[in-house]
Amino acid sequence: MATTEVLAFDWGVGVLGVLDINSNEYIPYHYGEEMIQGAKRIVSCVGTVVSFNGNRRDLEEISKILGLSSVIDLHICGEHNDMLEITSDIRWPPRPGTAPILGPGLRETYKHYFGHRTVVPPSHLSDYEANNWSDCHMTAELWKKWKLGNLGQ
Repeated sequence: MATTEVLAFDWGVGVLGVLDINSNEYIPYHYGEEMIQGAKRIVSCVGTVVSFNGNRRDLEEISKILGLSSVIDLHICGEHNDMLEITSDIRWPPRPGTAPILGPGLRETYKHYFGHRTVVPPSHLSDYEANNWSDCHMTAELWKKWKLGNLGQ
């Protein structure tokens, strides 16, 4: 039985990282045509794409990479889970009629749920790619924990 594709992604200046959560394969797409290929991979994923703050940053950057005039014109084939919004709704559920309180950044959120567990990137990555991989990895780990129902207060 084939598993549905799940991709964690993170945009950074000069690199768009994509981590296939099922295979644990990470691909850094660099400037220009490579970044366009990475952006196309994300939007054409019929499974799930996972980000941390993607609705407020990464998807906007992907729109720019694809030459779209606005994030409104960006259409993702599958489902998008923004772990910033998901974890914020869990940790700081909004009261009726109020906006949700957005929590801290990715590293602080990861530390909240995983303690001081060390994230060690693959040794073949450059420092910048390793940082991007770490963000994709932490986002993926939050997503997996959430899907298992283990992101309690």
